[in-house]
Amino acid sequence: MRPTVTALLAGLALAPLSAAAQPAAPDTSRAVPIPGVSPGTRPGNAAEMPRVVIGAPGRCELSTAGRSQPCTSGLVYVQHQNGTVLISVQSTPTSTIGFQGNSDTQPRPEEYTLNLSRMHTSVNGTTAAKSVSGTCQISMTADGQTWHRATCRARDGNGMETVMSFTGDGRQVTAARPGAQPGAPSGAQPGGQPGHGGGASGAKPAPAAPPKG
Repeated sequence: MRPTVTALLAGLALAPLSAAAQPAAPDTSRAVPIPGVSPGTRPGNAAEMPRVVIGAPGRCELSTAGRSQPCTSGLVYVQHQNGTVLISVQSTPTSTIGFQGNSDTQPRPEEYTLNLSRMHTSVNGTTAAKSVSGTCQISMTADGQTWHRATCRARDGNGMETVMSFTGDGRQVTAARPGAQPGAPSGAQPGGQPGHGGGASGAKPAPAAPPKG
């Protein structure tokens, strides 16, 4: 990702790595699976694991072309080793919607924006992706510990728009670094230096609490 966020994760208490498979905070109803990792399995190579996984408790609403769709979870933010970020929600017990971006901005600690490039739909473990344009915007406390709301708007090449709205319930987010190298300080930032970008090879900094490293 591009230069951006970083202050957030610095003071964020990380959950044990064992919690990485189910990052959503208590009562998000259903935890959203980590994109690219099949339920109940964990890649053996740390390089295959996400760099950062953050779960925000709350509720979500989803619509496609103006038609309401099920949305049954809190919000999960995943930053992969190559710097790509995926923001996901669960639509049904067997389907997940993910919004992917490769660049972001955070003009203020409380405001984070991910510029979208693709949208992923996973049903029963089978994933399909398509190119989209749009953004995901997250509003949070200055320390990134609590996420108030998020809105993702993704429009495909046919003009069909998918909108996801998330409202936090006031509880703090949970975070884990499943792809951290053995011996790496747990409090270290996920990747990149404040104000310095990551691009595909450099991680992104996390949005006040979400984001890139």
